[in-house]
Amino acid sequence: MIIAPSDSADIDASPRRSPEPVERAGGRVCKPGLALILDEAAVAVRGVLPARLGLDLLAAVTALMILDVSAVATWLAGILALEVWSWSATRPAARGEAITWRVRRSFLANYIGINVAWIVLGALFLASGTVEGIASGGILLVAVATVFVMLFHNTPLIFLVAGASPAMAALAVFAVADGRDWQQMTAVWLALTLAMIFSLGRALDTPSAQVSQRRLNESLHQFQVLAENVTDIIVRSDLRGLCNYVSPGSLLVLGYQPDELIGTFRAELVHPDDRPELSRALRRMLASPDRPEVLTLRVQHKDGHWVWLQTSAKLVFENGAPVGVIDVNRDVTERIAAEDALRAAKAEADAANQAKAEFLANVSHEIRTPMNGVLGALHLLERESISLEGRELMRQASECGRMLSQLLNDVLDFSKIEAGQLDLAPEPMHVGEALKTVVALLDAEARAKGVDLRCEIAGEDLWIDADPVRVRQAMFNLIGNAVKFTGQGHVAARLAVSRATAGRCTVVLEVEDTGIGLSEEARRRLFERFSQAETNIARRFGGAGLGLSITQALARMMGGEITYTSVEGEGSTFCMAFDAAAADAVSVPADEGELLDGVNILLVEDNVTNRLVARTLLTRLGAVVVEAADGVEGLSAARAGAFDLILMDIQMPHMSGVEATRAIRGLKGPTGQVPIIGLTANVMVHQRAEYLAAGMNGVVAKPIDAARLLGEISRLLMEEDERQAG
Repeated sequence: MIIAPSDSADIDASPRRSPEPVERAGGRVCKPGLALILDEAAVAVRGVLPARLGLDLLAAVTALMILDVSAVATWLAGILALEVWSWSATRPAARGEAITWRVRRSFLANYIGINVAWIVLGALFLASGTVEGIASGGILLVAVATVFVMLFHNTPLIFLVAGASPAMAALAVFAVADGRDWQQMTAVWLALTLAMIFSLGRALDTPSAQVSQRRLNESLHQFQVLAENVTDIIVRSDLRGLCNYVSPGSLLVLGYQPDELIGTFRAELVHPDDRPELSRALRRMLASPDRPEVLTLRVQHKDGHWVWLQTSAKLVFENGAPVGVIDVNRDVTERIAAEDALRAAKAEADAANQAKAEFLANVSHEIRTPMNGVLGALHLLERESISLEGRELMRQASECGRMLSQLLNDVLDFSKIEAGQLDLAPEPMHVGEALKTVVALLDAEARAKGVDLRCEIAGEDLWIDADPVRVRQAMFNLIGNAVKFTGQGHVAARLAVSRATAGRCTVVLEVEDTGIGLSEEARRRLFERFSQAETNIARRFGGAGLGLSITQALARMMGGEITYTSVEGEGSTFCMAFDAAAADAVSVPADEGELLDGVNILLVEDNVTNRLVARTLLTRLGAVVVEAADGVEGLSAARAGAFDLILMDIQMPHMSGVEATRAIRGLKGPTGQVPIIGLTANVMVHQRAEYLAAGMNGVVAKPIDAARLLGEISRLLMEEDERQAG
């Protein structure tokens, strides 16, 4: 807490305590102006009571010279009784006690009674008929009137009138009594007039000291009301940190009375870990005096626990030099606790997300590794002599494997989309061939259901720059959904590519089916994750409900959108449109069987089945394959032999694929430059980035797609040939 409002002497400018408020409304204190005037008058009257008693006795002696004894005795008894009443009525104000309106009314009645007593005495003097009586009565009445006026407005002009008017009244009486006319008194009247004009000019230039003091008192009272009712702690301290004013809010916030903190150093209550920040804040304020400082510190409560205070502090200047600090401190313990809880919840959520990511990565790896062996073996068996029944069983097994692999891919892709880690890898592709490939994959399923699957392609230049994997995935999801939910009739996939602007084109894929259509409920949840139209439909047609959600995300990542029209019971039409850059055609090797003739490949894989599948695939394409069962054997083989390419698994005993790759990259000569392709079931974006950073030239996910693997091998071998030729 930066502790520092003015010194206590500055705050308590009044010589007495402020009387107790006469009104309280909603915690705010109200004090009318009349109450303040009466309270000030009570204090003033109390202070001059002894002198007034002497004045009463002097007036009685004077009255004996003009009036008879009985009248004077009666008046003196009455005025003394009023003075005793005055002593009682002004006692609370003199003691600084709380003053109520009952006390004020008693004082006001007494004050009026005393003035009436003096007016009565003046009237008795006037009634005596003597010159001295008339003069004395005039002086007394004018004096009473001016004293009453000074109760409300005390200025030099009033003092002038109070002093000059009785003299002028007496002068007028004696002038008349002596028989002098106004011409004879002209010189005297002129002298008095000039004196009054001079005094009047001085009075108009001089402000009322009483009004100024009253305004000061009112300002101090307003500050006291504010300080007593605000829940923040207002503090003033010197530059050493010594507190010389603390507002009453300290009791509510810290449990300390203000007097307990005044005279202490502010750092004594601040948490030891926060004290350096307190010192740094003071240095920053001294370096930039016009800039307030805001900081949050822990301050110890009187009962021992820590309270978080947000402090807004600013330097106090006197004669241009900094002399202290004023700060306002607010209790933000609940806010800090809420922020801590929010941070803890966020950390817990982050940990849960990390655990989910690790779980998905582990599950992905554990499923993809055996799936790679299953699908690879089924792919190789397609060229073996098998009975028709066996071939059909193999086809069904392969189809089930691909479905399981696709489901796993969907879950992982959606996880990447949620984490913002799904990236596109644009490259030249023939979008028409991509559509034909997808239709060919789904044609068998459509024919088995008796559904006519059509493919229509319009446009001359079908080469675009896009991510072929994601484009085919979006096509597969849209056409696959149409085939899945169509029991009879047809599914038509129409592709149109048209030039939009120079160098860019618009791709529109429209998929029309005669399936079950969409109900109103299905439309509302169509693109939600893990959502299908209805539970019975999910049971009939299967699926995880991720396809459309992922496809919509992919379309938006490519700068496009998916729209649809549907009639329940009649069918649906989905349309995906996006813009892409036009691309030049890329030549594709014609004869796959000669692709790897004479290529020496080192295969590093710990799974026996996966080695068998990969070796069979590669040797059928003409490659010479050397096998290694883990990273250590792979590193030794890389040192000993001259290979054109290395296929490296990632998770292996003794030495991982990442460690082996780094070790190979550390070898001297051409051996350290051999292209390396990672074969992995770990397909998260950050994992792929890690493998490439370790020195791998490419990554192919498991289950291994033969075409994708051969495409990656072809790319790297061509780059290597170009490097060596250059």
